[in-house]
Amino acid sequence: MRAIRQRRTARLALVVAAMAAAVASCTPPPGGGGGSTTTTTTPSSDPRHCPARGAGQARVAIVVEFGPLSGGTTVTCVVVGPGASGVTALTARAARLGTPAPRYNASGLLCAIDGKPVAPACGTPNGGGFDYWSYWIGGSSWTYATIGPASRAMLDGTVEGWRFVTGGSNVAPGTSASFAALTS
Repeated sequence: MRAIRQRRTARLALVVAAMAAAVASCTPPPGGGGGSTTTTTTPSSDPRHCPARGAGQARVAIVVEFGPLSGGTTVTCVVVGPGASGVTALTARAARLGTPAPRYNASGLLCAIDGKPVAPACGTPNGGGFDYWSYWIGGSSWTYATIGPASRAMLDGTVEGWRFVTGGSNVAPGTSASFAALTS
């Protein structure tokens, strides 16, 4: 009986994680919702080091952990304009690194970072769960995001985390969640 309850609890957790990921990965509606899109993408020899910021701009550290996809883990610091969202920051990351812009499906679910996984893969069912980009908020530790990046305002020192998970296995990125540790 206990084993049955544990399996049901595990299945429920996977469903909740997949639903939260779908909500957390929504993009802003066309023409709005993300605030200012002004970004500073001055190249640096080390993308972890933040470009200089101007008045009202925010430095954002973005961790992308590719998991089973090739690419390892990247840490990139970008500078975004006032009112920018997490979507804006992720797009600025791609611009700074010279990688493909994030790809979303028609419902707003984040499908690919740096072109991975390749289209048409997006929220693919796998072993009782889903393969998707989980969204995390850094600080003293990683916290699974309960809001989408389009709804999250970037403040100076914000840490955003993205980890590709398979089968709904919701595990935080394996790096520090601290802005200072990531960008020093």
